[in-house]
Amino acid sequence: MSEERMEATETTNTTSMEEGENTTQEKKEIKDAEKKEIKEPREKLNRGQMTREDASVLVRFTTKQKQYAVPGASVSVKVRSKPNDLNDIIKAFIQQTGGDEKKLPEFDFVVSGKMLRGGLNQRMDEGGIGYEKVINIEYMKKLPPPTPKDSLQHDDWVAAVQCSKEWLLTGCYDNTVHLWDVAGLARGDGERAHRLTIPAHLAPVKSVTWVDTEGPLKKFISTSIDQTAVVWMWNSEENTVDCVCECRGHTQSVECVAVHSDEMFATGSWDNTINVWPLDNFSKEDPKKEGEGEEKEKEVKKKKGYKSKKMTPLVTLTGHTENVGSAAWVGVHELATASWDHSLRFWDVEFGEIKSQIVGNCAFFSMSYSPLNKTILASCADRYIRLYDHRSQKSEMMLQKFTSHTKWVPSVMWSKTNPHLFVSGGYDCTVKQWDNRSPKIPLYDLMGHEDKVLAVDWSNPEFVISGGADCTAKVFSSNA
Repeated sequence: MSEERMEATETTNTTSMEEGENTTQEKKEIKDAEKKEIKEPREKLNRGQMTREDASVLVRFTTKQKQYAVPGASVSVKVRSKPNDLNDIIKAFIQQTGGDEKKLPEFDFVVSGKMLRGGLNQRMDEGGIGYEKVINIEYMKKLPPPTPKDSLQHDDWVAAVQCSKEWLLTGCYDNTVHLWDVAGLARGDGERAHRLTIPAHLAPVKSVTWVDTEGPLKKFISTSIDQTAVVWMWNSEENTVDCVCECRGHTQSVECVAVHSDEMFATGSWDNTINVWPLDNFSKEDPKKEGEGEEKEKEVKKKKGYKSKKMTPLVTLTGHTENVGSAAWVGVHELATASWDHSLRFWDVEFGEIKSQIVGNCAFFSMSYSPLNKTILASCADRYIRLYDHRSQKSEMMLQKFTSHTKWVPSVMWSKTNPHLFVSGGYDCTVKQWDNRSPKIPLYDLMGHEDKVLAVDWSNPEFVISGGADCTAKVFSSNA
């Protein structure tokens, strides 16, 4: 996007040599003045005649949001300027061009790839930015804080959440899966939003995910400590659900599930393995329309806990030595997994082999891959969240480390629409919204849980969902 530039007040169509010389002289004087403006405070600073906080630097403001663009000329600001000071400057510029200052939002500022959280001089020192150069400062509209919309009560811990455009899944430690209407959540009417309770497993539910939400027949998967992953078909018009497949192959709790379009899905387990299962052999025909005799038989079987179909994995991936707590597809045949054995591993599923791995110094609890920026977030047992570029050829793949949580961070997830934003949930009872350009201070703390946060989800860009040990799922409007 092109930046608006402040044009110098000089005539471009010169008609004489004298005018050309004057123009050249004016440019020289402007350049000399800019140098002097920086040099003199710098010299005074070196002589001890002024403090660092008294110095000024030249900055140039840029933005990708055209409606808030200002002239691109360099301006002098105090190095101790903070975001509120820069906001005043930007608003004054916009007001000069006819904008209404009262209607302008607050702005955030990025200096050399990092958000400005304190004084400009602090960011310059951190980034090794010299006082002699013109500093480019990008600004953008400040995101409003997420707002609480609803609190969904359950009978036990809520360990799994995922929200589609219209429907929310929650998985509970009382062995049940719950279905909720997002439209009801948007109104803050959670009680009416509840559609169905499914006695899905014989032990606590650890993860849930949507597979297909198009049409009246919707497909989703749940996994459990009972060592199974179950594929379900829900008729949203009739509000009935059928178990279409029970996936057995793990010998301990199935901790996570990751879906690869409609073709296959992967599960990770406390047995240290990953199983990859097919999905393309399940039709979306309503099981209840197969015939009245079959329907009656199915109802009897369902009451007895009968599972309509059993399946074995396409491939089992081995190599981790501890619990596999999280998985994400990062390519057509490439799966990433996070384990308590201190490693992130990247698998070629087609050949069943490890392509590469990242070794840390503590257990990895959760991971999230962003197709927008091609990087991986991983939450860890040391309270940090780490950002990795697994494609890097350098020995150090970690790009950034985020610190704010005070206890374990069991869940993290990228925004689906913004390459800079993500959310995390911690045992410190907080959900945090982050910008990856601000590693030490999150954008917002989302409060409300009274016990450990076990899961977070931002699959629906409009809502941040969290599940906790306080037996609730919290719903926040993201406002991003």
